Amino acid sequence: MRNVAIITGPETYLDHLGVLSSILDVPLIVTEEQTFHLAKQFYPDLDVALCDLSDLTIEFLATNYDVIFQTGKFWTAELRPFIEMLFRKKMRFVFCPHGNSDKGHSLQNHVEQDVSLVYGDHLLNLLQRTGAAQKIRHIVRTGNYRYPYYLRYRQFYDNLAEKIVFSRFKTEKPALLYAPTWNDKENPTSFFSTTDVLIEELSPSFNIVIKLHPFLLEDRPAEVFQIMSHYENHPSAVILDNFPPIYPLLERCSLYLGDYSSIGYDFLVFDKPLYFFNPKKKSSFSPLHSCGLELPENLGRKWNQFFTETLEFNKKNYSFQRKKIYFYAFGEELEPKSIKSAIFKKIIED
Repeated sequence: MRNVAIITGPETYLDHLGVLSSILDVPLIVTEEQTFHLAKQFYPDLDVALCDLSDLTIEFLATNYDVIFQTGKFWTAELRPFIEMLFRKKMRFVFCPHGNSDKGHSLQNHVEQDVSLVYGDHLLNLLQRTGAAQKIRHIVRTGNYRYPYYLRYRQFYDNLAEKIVFSRFKTEKPALLYAPTWNDKENPTSFFSTTDVLIEELSPSFNIVIKLHPFLLEDRPAEVFQIMSHYENHPSAVILDNFPPIYPLLERCSLYLGDYSSIGYDFLVFDKPLYFFNPKKKSSFSPLHSCGLELPENLGRKWNQFFTETLEFNKKNYSFQRKKIYFYAFGEELEPKSIKSAIFKKIIED
């Protein structure tokens, strides 16, 4: 059986499908030159090749592969019927999620899928609640395979994080990771309305790492680059892109601040304090928001006071909930051999 993983989206997918292809020993094709260079830099164990998207024709894929791992369910839905009609071939597709998303809860229409991976009950319940599960032939649990991957190469990743990120801070202070999402149809981003005051208010007590969502740059590049340029030489703030692995950043940070980014679920493994924006000012549907404190609406210019006064309370009083939601999101950790066996068992069964 000839297997391949294909990334046509943002470079952050390397930390999801790229890691999966590594532990499954599946070669990876990327279609963007920047993604290729980042794969070489951050995931040197990958068997990765650069291929222009125009060269990934239906004929090429049907002739060379039997199973395609990917992160684009809509791309799959378009490819599959043409391969069956033109080449009379039953190509198998495996969908790899790129985060423990809380998004998609309002979707009504879903595409047919072959094999879809989920980390644990959180994603599974989302698929069942929205009706998407009814259009998926096979669902396979993987657990959190990305954190063990980081631990396996921890020295390598920690050295990269120090060199590229944390060495840029001028003084030693606790590090805060801010992970804003992007403006989608369900949730707004907090990035544009709060970054200035966030840095101004919290930088006296914290070194701030802002991990940009790739779609923020695609959606509103001029505004994002203006903010990045303004804080380029700030002694206590780093606005970061082109750094796909998340766990070496989270390991070094003492607390997390986000809105609806799935990175918050990744941070739960460390059992450290989480804080949240709620840009819509509504009751949150996210289980993640039960794991920490939401920033008050009337915070004004008292950010530093709020964080310093609530940090110990947050750390102690939400520990049980963080562990509970982490298990809900990821479930039991599985060995790579078990993950591989479960996936290919479903493929071979048909």
